[in-house]
Amino acid sequence: MAEIIYEILAPGISWLEIPKVDLRILCGCPADAVKHLTSKEKIHLVTENGATFETGPNAILLADDFLQNGLPANMAEFPVLQMFYKQGQIIPNHPNNKGERPILIGNENAVQSQLQYIYRGNYGLTTPEELIDCGVSLEDTAEMMAMKMQFAFGRIQPPDALLATCVVKDSGWQRLKEDLLVSRIGMNQYQFKMGSECVDVDLSLKEGETYPPPYELPDQQLPRDKFSVWHTGEGDGWDCFRPCMASILMIDGEPYLVDAGPNVHYTLEVLGIDLSEVAGIFQTHAHDDHFAGLPYLLQGGRKIKYLSSALVRKSTFQKLSALISLPAEEIENFFEIVDLGFDKWTNVTESVQVQPRFSPHPVETNIFYFRYQEGSEAKIFGHLADIVSSTVLSRMKNPEAKYHISEDFFDKTLQSYLEKSDVKKIDAGGGMIHGEVVDFANDPSEKLILAHSSLPFSEEQLASACTAEFGTSDLRVPLDHETFFQDKALQWLRQRFPSLKKEELRELITEQTEEIPRGNKILTRLQEAGHIPLLLTGRVELNGLLYPAGTLLGEANALADLQELQEMAAVGPVRILPISLDLYRGLLKKHKLLKKRISLLKDCDHFRTFPIFQYGLTDDYLISVIKKSERISLKKNQTVSLPENTLGVLEVGEVQFSTGNKNLKVTENTVLGLSNMLGKSLSWKEQTLKKSQVLCLPAENLLQAPGVRWCLQRAYQNYHFHLS
Repeated sequence: MAEIIYEILAPGISWLEIPKVDLRILCGCPADAVKHLTSKEKIHLVTENGATFETGPNAILLADDFLQNGLPANMAEFPVLQMFYKQGQIIPNHPNNKGERPILIGNENAVQSQLQYIYRGNYGLTTPEELIDCGVSLEDTAEMMAMKMQFAFGRIQPPDALLATCVVKDSGWQRLKEDLLVSRIGMNQYQFKMGSECVDVDLSLKEGETYPPPYELPDQQLPRDKFSVWHTGEGDGWDCFRPCMASILMIDGEPYLVDAGPNVHYTLEVLGIDLSEVAGIFQTHAHDDHFAGLPYLLQGGRKIKYLSSALVRKSTFQKLSALISLPAEEIENFFEIVDLGFDKWTNVTESVQVQPRFSPHPVETNIFYFRYQEGSEAKIFGHLADIVSSTVLSRMKNPEAKYHISEDFFDKTLQSYLEKSDVKKIDAGGGMIHGEVVDFANDPSEKLILAHSSLPFSEEQLASACTAEFGTSDLRVPLDHETFFQDKALQWLRQRFPSLKKEELRELITEQTEEIPRGNKILTRLQEAGHIPLLLTGRVELNGLLYPAGTLLGEANALADLQELQEMAAVGPVRILPISLDLYRGLLKKHKLLKKRISLLKDCDHFRTFPIFQYGLTDDYLISVIKKSERISLKKNQTVSLPENTLGVLEVGEVQFSTGNKNLKVTENTVLGLSNMLGKSLSWKEQTLKKSQVLCLPAENLLQAPGVRWCLQRAYQNYHFHLS
């Protein structure tokens, strides 16, 4: 029998089993890794001493870099929760609680980051002071802490009490368990050795590769309604066949997310929604099945609204801070923060309001009620994730227990769950921390949707409720789509050419919109018919470059009468508006804008080759940066000195970063000046090694775009890693 059993399960995810030392290692843990383990039968049920529980991993190998090809590589929360609760390793008196802690394996940064992220994911905010800082009253703080301690079995434990660690240094072998050794042999590359047997594990994704979702979803172009509720997830963190519980609200034609769980990028893609279109997110709480997609939302070209209670925001950003190694205060710069008061209606738009209610859970959680009202027409949707059953909550009332909640807290919670709605989606997952269908037997809502479970609901449970399929909708208030998209197109054109009259620009909009399925080519057919496609919805990508909604695709070559060398194709379903090339070119010529426009667009294409500008940025944004940029030439062995309030991109030459006795040589496309702009814990000197050319860019503009800001922070972290 082999000492080491190794199997690749999916891109970036593999399984290493060493029976002799009773170690089962999940190698790579992106979001939904547990679902891949289940589908590959690495997790299954066993019965021991009268208890039935799951098998699975008892150690996790972390990637060196938490982000690969835009997606988080290290999200160990659900694998750890599976060990704690599904395997029973943390449950008091459980037959599989043998006093052994799951092991996190990896470099120092990855291990420490995951420890703090899992700690926050397990407990949320952990002190009364943290709750009070969110504006919670002393009375409510006492109730919340009592509830939190009940969920935590009476004690909030530090991360190292919950998890063991094996920090693998850059050289030499590290003893992992008994005779099993591990070493790091390169970026994301590890070796495991047992006796004479040695296995290499590579956690890297290949170029263009992505972490696959464990399920397939159908393509569907989502209509842009005045108001509607779209069901985009009914499962839980263990369901291999469906996305986690989530919804998308369409409000005045703009999509708002209710939570961002694993593979939210895939959900948006199949629904024909690009990240540039997302207007906001309503966050219920910070468990990974509702949180794992947040890093993706940092990578857009504009800030989206973050709408939740201050309590949930602080809890969520603390966890996100640990995950991506950025201060919570810096994370706030990526969003337009909208703090919502508990039990109060707040306007989202003129016709839509939202109200959060507190919900007991191991981490800070709020449920949401949404109200659409226009004239006498009113519609209410309740999104209740995550909630707790009355049975579990009732046990928390025991006055003889060290920590207990009041009768008023109990009554208010259950009352908030039973608010009358036109449609209400509930967490009916059951167990120790989720809701039960029986508690909604007398719910006055017209339609009750059961969600947040990996198990099928019984006929009895479905007697007065139902389930929802992916991509179905409720409470739709439609818009005239053609009018909506034509108005949107006119808005984009006016932003692009503010000096031109509205009437002139409207004359360009003469065609009907077209829906283009996934994979279909976009440019050739339209250009042969004399049109340029204006991208209205969805995602278009060419050579890894993203083009957001509002882009005239292939504009530069079309205006210059150049043949497209490569074709653009729809990544998911997209909608475009054909614009007459002759009318468009004629309008630009009339106002003497044609040559300047072609020149600016060529510069935009050049800028998009820089890593910091590969985040779906609009031409307008890039042009605003171009107009404020300048190039400087530097001699060999010259200290890099940039104009005030600028960052540089090294276009030609070589530069050396140095601090103390550490040096780092960098070449083309490297960002310069970051230590002055972002440096807090480390600064370094920058000096040319040969004659160089630097493109100086306005720092203020760069930091306004979340994706660019994200790239700059990632670059600083990378330089810090090599120089500290």
